[in-house]
Amino acid sequence: MQQQVPVQSLNKFKWSSILYGGDYNPEQWISKEDGNAIWLKDLRLMRKAGVNCVSLGVFSWSAVQPAEDVFTFDWLDQIFELLAEQHIYVCLGTGTAAQPAWLSAAYPAILPVNEMGLRQRHGVRLNYCPTSEQFRWHANRIVRLLAERYGEHPALSLWHVSNEYGPACYCEHCAMRFRSWLQQRYATLEQLNHHWITSVWSHTYTSWEQIQPPISIGERSMPALQIDYQRFLSDMNLEGYLSEAAILREVTPHIPVMTNFHGLTRGIDYFSWAPHQDVIAWDSYPRYNSTPDMAAFYYDFMRCLKHNQPWLLLEQTPSQVQWHVENPLKRPGVMRLQSLQAVAHGSNAVMFFQWRQTRSGREMYHGAIVSHAGNEETRVFQEVAALGAELQHLEPSFLATRLQARVALLMSWPNWWAVENKHTPSRRFHYLEELQRYYKALWQRNILVDIISPDHDLTPYQLVLAPLFNMVGQEQGEAIQSYVEQGGTFLTTYFSGMIDQFHRAWLGGFPGPLRRTLGIWVEEFDPLPDSKTNTIVGLRAEDDWGETYSCDHWCDVVHLEGAQALSVFGQDFYAGQPAITEHHYGNGTALYVATRPNAKCLDALMARLQQKLGLTAPLIVPQGVEVTRREGEQLYYFLLNHLQTEQCICLPRPMRDTITEKVYQQELQLPAYGVAILTPVSV
Repeated sequence: MQQQVPVQSLNKFKWSSILYGGDYNPEQWISKEDGNAIWLKDLRLMRKAGVNCVSLGVFSWSAVQPAEDVFTFDWLDQIFELLAEQHIYVCLGTGTAAQPAWLSAAYPAILPVNEMGLRQRHGVRLNYCPTSEQFRWHANRIVRLLAERYGEHPALSLWHVSNEYGPACYCEHCAMRFRSWLQQRYATLEQLNHHWITSVWSHTYTSWEQIQPPISIGERSMPALQIDYQRFLSDMNLEGYLSEAAILREVTPHIPVMTNFHGLTRGIDYFSWAPHQDVIAWDSYPRYNSTPDMAAFYYDFMRCLKHNQPWLLLEQTPSQVQWHVENPLKRPGVMRLQSLQAVAHGSNAVMFFQWRQTRSGREMYHGAIVSHAGNEETRVFQEVAALGAELQHLEPSFLATRLQARVALLMSWPNWWAVENKHTPSRRFHYLEELQRYYKALWQRNILVDIISPDHDLTPYQLVLAPLFNMVGQEQGEAIQSYVEQGGTFLTTYFSGMIDQFHRAWLGGFPGPLRRTLGIWVEEFDPLPDSKTNTIVGLRAEDDWGETYSCDHWCDVVHLEGAQALSVFGQDFYAGQPAITEHHYGNGTALYVATRPNAKCLDALMARLQQKLGLTAPLIVPQGVEVTRREGEQLYYFLLNHLQTEQCICLPRPMRDTITEKVYQQELQLPAYGVAILTPVSV
């Protein structure tokens, strides 16, 4: 293949500017009548919009391999050259998220079996068994051909493996692989029976072959089995990813490799996947009525997956999606606000799905930079082009900046699976929602929060929060005890310290390995009906902690073992017993919240901790204005107005707007949905 255009390749991890562009599907616009006329128009519009990168080939497997031994790379060769001529880099997809129909027809065993034991038919995407050797062979074959053909092309900057992983399967091959996985985890059947406590309901296994995946018509009464199968499925998907990634790293060691995460997929443990990504990539699709703290929560999560390294916003809609009951447009200015919010939280890319709106299919009404109108006259295109021009004002050194947090929020996939398992005392647990409630209480004070695994080093943080920390291993409990002894502040909540990593209840009193650190014993727990509430009565009026707040969902019956009560319950038979406790342990402090307090109480509790620990926001701004700070050779302050009214921002020193170059001496007026990126002016 000829490479005639002298485009300078980007070195690994060394992009010279914010990546800006989107998913591009030129294979959908190959016309016998017009040739590549639409492609040429796309390139002209990309230049006008400031695009410097496109995600190519994400769903093009059938376009490059229309039959088992037939390959058609000519169109991909051509579009590579056209993009290179315009200095537009390519994030090349392996295409393996959606197999061609011929593959499913020739090898039907690659199709997954659902929880009812029925094999799926061909269709949609990610519709394959994650352990299928036939699927992996064919996927690896096309990946190697792509790597060998385009690995040295100067436009190639990034590999995009598959797309939004998450296939699940319960077939016989998965059952076989699951047994092998269990043998590696437990070594012997005796150990498995011991850790799963299979003597309950006479479920003791006497041979490995008796163990089956937890399908709907089979074994569904053992939480340990269900959680291990979720671990297994995450590992099998990762195994498939690593199989493709190994080929790419072998053939093109100079090109970064990643896959795109989306939502917080319940079946994929991002913490176990993150070490195998050269860069974290994220697809962001907040609901039209979600609050901005929700997007910030996910952005900070992505930022922390590789320990505060910059990440990539790989997908978002420029206007609207099409999969909710209602799909309102993003109002003028909101796309810019949401894009720069991602950059404010560490993203070095602003990418969209999709470049050109498809003419048919499930996503034909999904928003795009170029709509069905096909021109640059639309509001959305104009907004995208304006943002593209603004991003060019950020210096290359900006890409090396980082955010620094002094607060951490613990999150764990096995803990998520355990909390929301149907065999718990309440079916109303929503693990992520509870994490987000605590995150929001700090976000609205502009206190940056890292979201980390319980196995992460805690020592860099002044405050560590662990809501619904249900599954706690002995080593994790010891690490938290050491953290508090050495001066850290730790807070956890109800339904914490209940089980170990094998889903076995801790004996000797809850909260298990956290009991000594917290200085309490939880004797009983009272899951409340949906309509029932209680009250939390503060006991420290002299310490500005004397108000009464509402609470719901759950109340623990707590005994003090060294801790002191900050608040007590106001109602029921446990009225007057501790609701929020504080334990001074070693050089630090451990707090326990024995219920789900309302937002006002959480806000007051975070304000109290903020004051005691000296946690400060980067700038003092009005409520509803978000501020973050990226640090490097230069300081960059991001001010984001999430309100529909203009806000006056008082500045502690003169600052320059990175985009407009205007210097503000003492204050600036930030318009509705406005964003300012400020750097201090040397005096």
